[in-house]
Amino acid sequence: MRILYFLLWLAFHYSFRLYFRKIKLINPSNYFFGRTIFVSNHQGSFMDPLLIASQRKPIVFFMTRSDVFTKFTKPLLWMVHMLPIYRQRDGVDTKEKNAKIFEKTNIVLNKNRNILIFGEGFTDDRIQRRLHPIKKGPARIGFSALEFCDWKKDIFLQGLGVNYTDFNMRRSDVLIAAGKKIRLNDFKADYEENPSRTITDVTRILETDMRLLVTDVHNPELADVHEDIMMLTRKGMHPTCFDNFLSIESRWLYSQALARWMNGLTEDQLLGLNPLIAQIDSYKKQLQSLGITENERFLSGTDSWRASFKVLKVLVLSPFALLGALHAGWVYFLIKKWVETKFKRPVFWGSTKKVLAIFAMVLLNLPLFFVLPYMLPWSFQSNLLFSIGYFLAIGVFAQSFLTVAKELSYLKRYSKVKSLNIEGLNKTHAQLLDAITSYIPIA
Repeated sequence: MRILYFLLWLAFHYSFRLYFRKIKLINPSNYFFGRTIFVSNHQGSFMDPLLIASQRKPIVFFMTRSDVFTKFTKPLLWMVHMLPIYRQRDGVDTKEKNAKIFEKTNIVLNKNRNILIFGEGFTDDRIQRRLHPIKKGPARIGFSALEFCDWKKDIFLQGLGVNYTDFNMRRSDVLIAAGKKIRLNDFKADYEENPSRTITDVTRILETDMRLLVTDVHNPELADVHEDIMMLTRKGMHPTCFDNFLSIESRWLYSQALARWMNGLTEDQLLGLNPLIAQIDSYKKQLQSLGITENERFLSGTDSWRASFKVLKVLVLSPFALLGALHAGWVYFLIKKWVETKFKRPVFWGSTKKVLAIFAMVLLNLPLFFVLPYMLPWSFQSNLLFSIGYFLAIGVFAQSFLTVAKELSYLKRYSKVKSLNIEGLNKTHAQLLDAITSYIPIA
């Protein structure tokens, strides 16, 4: 493991635990090294590799789009285990270029290291709970490594499914599921007889397994309907509308079951779904006309705002929030404004803000780490220990600042929504929920 990779692993492991409310691993890999090619879906752009590498145990080398490798970035990317992969859309001779890269991946795998590659090859502009077709590159890399070692070592493929509630929303949830390990050595006879067909077959096996690791709505036109039903039933992976008593795993399973039900609809059943979709759209327009969200309606309708607790939370966190504002808050808002202005695709916002904020906070506060031991009144050793603890706590201070800002906004919304008469809206919601549960068996 290169030193920069290790330092970033520490930083992102810590920061992701603050950023996400819950991180759940299904079938985790309990080894650092293992000659495994991990193939993941690609919902969250830059967020995906950082999250997978920092929250799971295996040390990985990343296969990264080639256009980010320049003469300036190449040394830095090398230090964080990144290798280029060339795609047809990049307008280059991918076969010749990737042949040279395969020479490097052969060495990486034969040294008992792991590779992480995003099998879909691209990221959508927003969360789409579906899996795009998996490219053949991972299987090619694996069989190339087996030929390199004359089939004397075991090489594996394993699918990963990264399931966000919303990767751009702080304190949202994420679940990472790992599939079955595919031992490529088992396909030796087939590969020697027909390499192209075997690569296709193995890719199909991998893709089939990966579809069990994510919510997979086959019809993109039903993606919003799927999200709306999760919102209204409060059972699935919606980022704000969910039952706190449900585990993230049970919410993930519900989301998958709902997608499978939608995927099984016939053309006539899809037509029969249209009246329900129209009811949902009408209800959402009522929410919009009142200027409130579905979660705010739920909180008011069930008297669940817990405003007193929120006020107490703000009071308790305020001293830490002030330190957070001093060390990180102002730079966070500068980064937020810059990213959301310069990056036209929102899919990049959350991950880019996180990376820039981490580097900015470290660089801006690092001088404090060196100055504090000489300013404090205790012994140098005590001063140093305090400085280390304080420096590491800056992330918690920043989290406190963002939490207080969110809770103050929450209390402001509370005073507005409580002044509205939403009895009619609550009745409409109850009728809509009855319609959903009567038409959708698993709802």
